[in-house]
Amino acid sequence: MRSFYLYPVSLAALSVAFAQPVHAQDQERAEQAEEQPAQIIVTGTRRDTRLQDADVSVTVINREMLDQARIRDVRQLDAVVPNVQFNESGQLGSTFISIRGIESNPFIVNRAAVYIDGIPFRELSNAVLNQVESVEVLRGPQATLYGANSESGLIVINTRAPTDYLVSEVRATGTTFGGGANGVIDGFVGGPLAGDNLSGSIAFKVSRGDSFLRNIQPGQPEGRIDETFVQGRLRWTPTDRLTLNATTYILSTRAPGVFDQEYLPLDVDLYNRTYADLYNGGRDADRFTYINDAPKRTNEDEAVFGVSARYELDYGTVDAAASYRRLKTDAKGLDFDFTALPTAAGQDYKDKDFWNFELRFASPADKPFNYILGVTHYRQEDERFQTTFVGSGTLDSYAPSPRQYAQARDWGAFVSTSWSPVQLPDLTLSAGLRYDHAHRAAQQSAGQIDLGGGTLFIYRDAALSGDFDAVLPRFSIHYKTSPQLSFYANAAKGYIPGGFNLTAAQADLTDDVLRYSSETMWSREAGFKWQSADGMLSLAGAAFYIRSNNWQEIQVATDASGRIISSDYIGSNASIDSKGFELEASARPVPGLTLTANFGLSDARYRDLQVDATTNARGKRVKLVPSYDGYLAARYQTPGGFYGRAEVSFTGKESLESLGRAMQPATQTVGLQAGYEGEHWGVRLFVENLTDVRRGTGLAFRNLGFGDDGNWYSPIGRSRQGGIELEWQL
Repeated sequence: MRSFYLYPVSLAALSVAFAQPVHAQDQERAEQAEEQPAQIIVTGTRRDTRLQDADVSVTVINREMLDQARIRDVRQLDAVVPNVQFNESGQLGSTFISIRGIESNPFIVNRAAVYIDGIPFRELSNAVLNQVESVEVLRGPQATLYGANSESGLIVINTRAPTDYLVSEVRATGTTFGGGANGVIDGFVGGPLAGDNLSGSIAFKVSRGDSFLRNIQPGQPEGRIDETFVQGRLRWTPTDRLTLNATTYILSTRAPGVFDQEYLPLDVDLYNRTYADLYNGGRDADRFTYINDAPKRTNEDEAVFGVSARYELDYGTVDAAASYRRLKTDAKGLDFDFTALPTAAGQDYKDKDFWNFELRFASPADKPFNYILGVTHYRQEDERFQTTFVGSGTLDSYAPSPRQYAQARDWGAFVSTSWSPVQLPDLTLSAGLRYDHAHRAAQQSAGQIDLGGGTLFIYRDAALSGDFDAVLPRFSIHYKTSPQLSFYANAAKGYIPGGFNLTAAQADLTDDVLRYSSETMWSREAGFKWQSADGMLSLAGAAFYIRSNNWQEIQVATDASGRIISSDYIGSNASIDSKGFELEASARPVPGLTLTANFGLSDARYRDLQVDATTNARGKRVKLVPSYDGYLAARYQTPGGFYGRAEVSFTGKESLESLGRAMQPATQTVGLQAGYEGEHWGVRLFVENLTDVRRGTGLAFRNLGFGDDGNWYSPIGRSRQGGIELEWQL
C-alpha cells in the first residue's frame, strides 16, 4: 500500500503549496451571480444556446450537480438522465450507451457519440469524470453536426478550464464494500502563468483498491484495480480576437487478478448446484464472487493530445480543432467455462490510434438568419488479436493468434441554418444537411484458435475494403410562447457506416457474413421546456418515434442442425422500432432544499431479426434497453453548511440477449449522503446501493465452455458501498 500514499500525497502537497485564497473581487462576482436565476447553456449544438431555446431534448448537468450526486465516473450518469442506459462489458471493459431504445453492445461501435473537450470517443472506456465542468446529454440523432455514430444521441463532457486566478483543490475518498476497500485522491491546480494572456491547470486522480468482484479460487489473486489519471490544460489569448487551447492527459490502469470483461452467473444458486462439488472443490460462489482458474491481468493505457483555436472575425467566428488519441489494452483471463476446471482461457489485446480534425465557421447568432458550416475528418487504426491456451497455465501461457487490422477514414461537410422571421421573432425554423463519406478496411492472416475439447475455429486470409456514403438531413421548429415556455419538434436521420467481419469459423462463410451494410435511422420528436420566472421550478418533456433499417446486430453462424460454427460477427439484416417519452423536473421550493426527478419510457422492439434458420426475434424487446427508468433525489442544506441527501433510482426489466430468455428484473437502488460544506473544507459520509441490489449490466451469454447449462452469464454491477470524503479548497 505504500505506493498508494506516496504518489497522491505528493500531488496533493504540490497543489496546496501553490494555493491562495480566491480574490475578493471574484467572490463578489460569485455572490452577485447567485442572486440571479442561473442560465443553463447548451454547447452541443455548436453554439452557446440557452436551454430554453434548444430545439432538442437535452439534459445539462453542471459541476455542482455532479458533485452533489457524487458522480465520479461515466457509468453513473445514466441514473440522472432519463431514457439513457450505460451498459458494461465488465469491471474494466468498454462502456456502451443505449438512448431511447437504440442500444449499443461490446460488438457494435457506440451508436451515441461522446466528446470530451471536443475530442471524439466512439468507443468509451470508463474514463474518470475528474474536474468536469458540465455534461450535456442530447437525445436523438446529431449526425448533421457530428456525423456517423451519433444516431441515438450525443454526450458532451467539458472539463474544468484554466482560471484567471490561482485555485487549488484536493479531495480524499475512502470506500469500503463487501470484502474490499478503495482509496482515491484527486485534485485541481489552476491559474495564470504569464500575465492575463496565458493560464494553465493540472487535474489529477489516483485510485488504489480492490475489485468489487472477487475471484475466490485458491492460488489466484482476488483482484485489484489501480488507476492514475493526470490532465494538463493551457489557454492562451494573444489578442482579443484569438483564443488557443491545448489539452493532454494520460490514464493508466493496472489490474492484477482482473479480466476486463468478467461474467458471473445470473442464477447463483443454480450455478452452485451445478458446479460447486463437480469442479469448484465444494466451494460456493456468492452474489459478488466467482471461481475461475484462469490467470488474469488487465493493463490499459490511454493518452490524448488536443489543440483548438477560435478566431473572432468582424462577421462570425472560425473554430478549428485537432486531436490524437491512443488506447492500448491487454486483458488476460477469460475463463471459458466460468469454473475452476482448467479447460481454456482467453486473451484480448487491442492497440488503437485515433485522429480527428474539424474546421467550421459560425455566423453571428443574433441575426434573424444564421448558419454554421464546416468540414470534418476522422481516422482510426486498430490492431487486435485474441488467443487462448488449453488446460492449466500462467500469464505467460497465452500465445498470440493471427493479428487483425482495421482502418476507418471518415470525412464530412455540413451546414446548419436557423431563421427567425422578423414578423415572428419567437418562431425559429432550422434545417441542416451533412454529406458523410466513410472508408473501411480490414485484414487478417490465416491461423486458428483452440477453444478446448477438440473445437478449433479457423482464421482465413482476408483483405477487405469498401466505401459508404450518406446524406443526413435534419429539420426542426421551435416556438417560444413566453420567456418561460417553449415548444419544439424535429426530425433527423442518423447512420452508422457498414463494415467487415474478421470471423473465425469451422466452415466457409457466405459473403453476407463477411460484410455488413450501413445502418440508417429516422427519429421524430416533439417536446417542451418550462421554467418559472424566478428559476426555482423547471419542467421539460419530449415524446419520440424512431425507425431503424439495416440494424447492425451481433450474430453467429450455424449449420443445418443449429450447431454454432463461427465466432460472433455483425449482421445487418434486421430492423427495429422504438417509441416513448421522457420527463424531467427540478424545484427549489424553500431555501436550501433541492428536489430532482425524471422518468423515461422506451418501448423498443425488433421488427425483424433472424437469429437462426428457424427463429426470428420479431416483436421481442430490444436487448439492453430497460422498459422504463426513473430517478428521485432530495437535498437539504442548512445555512450553517450541514446537508443531507437521499436518492432512489428505478430501472425496469430488460432483456440481456435478443430473444428475451435472459431477463434482468426491475430494480430500485437507494443512496444516502450527509455532510458539511465550509468556505475552505468539507466532509461527506455516503452509502451507495444501500439495498445491495445485484444487477446484470451487460450482454448475457450461455456458458462458453459447456454450452447451455441452464444458466446465463453477464457482467454484474457494483455492490453496496459506503465511505467518507474530505475536501479542501484553498
